[in-house]
Amino acid sequence: MILAGLISFNLSALEEPSYSSDSIKKKKNKEKTAPAKDTTLVPKKKLSFKDTLDHAFDMSDYLVNMHGFVPWPAIISEPALGNFGIGMALIWMSPKKSAKKGEQFHFPDITAFAGMYTLNNTWGFGLLRQGTFPSIGMRYTVGLGYVDANLSFYREVPVVGEKEYLLNLKPFVVALDISENLYRNKIFAGLRYQFMLMRIGYDFQNLPDSIFNKSTFDKNFGTLEPYFELDYRNTIFTPDKGFRFKTTYTVGRAWTGSDFNTDKIESFINVFVMPVKRWVCGLKAAGTYVTDGAPFYYYPYIDMRGIPMQRYQGQGVISFETEQRVDLGKNLRWSILGFVGVGKTFSDSKYMKDLSWHVAGGAGFRYLLARLFRMRMGVDLAYGSGQLSYYIVLGHYWNR
Repeated sequence: MILAGLISFNLSALEEPSYSSDSIKKKKNKEKTAPAKDTTLVPKKKLSFKDTLDHAFDMSDYLVNMHGFVPWPAIISEPALGNFGIGMALIWMSPKKSAKKGEQFHFPDITAFAGMYTLNNTWGFGLLRQGTFPSIGMRYTVGLGYVDANLSFYREVPVVGEKEYLLNLKPFVVALDISENLYRNKIFAGLRYQFMLMRIGYDFQNLPDSIFNKSTFDKNFGTLEPYFELDYRNTIFTPDKGFRFKTTYTVGRAWTGSDFNTDKIESFINVFVMPVKRWVCGLKAAGTYVTDGAPFYYYPYIDMRGIPMQRYQGQGVISFETEQRVDLGKNLRWSILGFVGVGKTFSDSKYMKDLSWHVAGGAGFRYLLARLFRMRMGVDLAYGSGQLSYYIVLGHYWNR
């Protein structure tokens, strides 16, 4: 659920401990086979922020050698949250040595505290712990957080037409995610449990109960989510080729700690190919369906650049997107890209009837921030639902 995601920042650059590039493995193996030296006379190695190939700004060395306390700032550009916000995560890195000889590099375990505030007076904080047990191929995430979020929900009202309702949602969330590496860091199976204590406020004197069912407002929502994932991308950050597929089934019942009886299934696939050198073609298809009985804030929505979150909701949602990226220059340090997508919602409720396909698209640029990880960062401008939005992207937007 998107509200649970607001309690933490995008740590995708840090959270996948089971992946690494060939360059990193070679670097680590070289360090292991190098002859022993008298380190008492050798000064401590200085951290470098320059690439050894083109001497441009690059964070590869920083990401490989990071440990201890690290501040991680973030800019929040989600249109539904006022288009601008500031966040800060205070992260503690715990280096992890490989449990098996010759096993590839692993990111450190992470303990983090994060806080955020946006221009529409949404704020929140969260605690996060991510780690792995390399010897058995297991990774885990434990988190809790609180958000005070101001979000608009849109409904079709007879005679009036579409109407916007601004609601204040205050979820307190606890989550546990455990997954197992089934095959060479490419195939995973996992189980996620999330418990949410929700409180909802509103300024409307006569909020239509027929639309939002106010008797469901201050309830508990506990869900259990088994999932299966295939990830054959050449990097988890900004892929050039490969594919990723994930499907999740979510169940909410009294035995999961939920006041709602509902089920949800969601799947997506991302494909990346290079028709010619320097040109990366990305394709994405996604679909989600939730059964009756779910609270209104749990209904899926069209999630694309240019469309604010929660703008178009329904019991079912499908979307298709493409992104075309061209790498520039001798060292491929800079890139330009364009993207476009289309999505549609489906619902039995007359208040969410929407027969339209919604289109959004735009363009942006990327900078190769860490060559060893193929991690790029940049800014996108997107137009959709009658407004222009901007997004600050680290890695790939589809990683969210």
